[in-house]
Amino acid sequence: MKKFYNVYFLCSFITLGGGLFGFDISSMSGVLGTNAYTNYFRVGSGQYKQGAITCAMPFGSLVGALCSSFIADKYSRVTAVQFSSILWILGSM
Repeated sequence: MKKFYNVYFLCSFITLGGGLFGFDISSMSGVLGTNAYTNYFRVGSGQYKQGAITCAMPFGSLVGALCSSFIADKYSRVTAVQFSSILWILGSM
């Protein structure tokens, strides 16, 4: 495998991932306030419930980050990425 040493490219790639993650969280916070969302899912305007829904994504990411090394060590990195991709697809449905 070819080694890649361009630090600026790697840092910009990592920054892009962090920005997209923040965009997901902020867009979810915006969606929670719409009438269409609250009426369709019958979620009240309770602040704690909306906060819990918004908090679920970073909490799931934390749990996934803590578990990923064990899964990668036991099976392989490729299998771990494939498994997490399947979970992400199922979670987005």
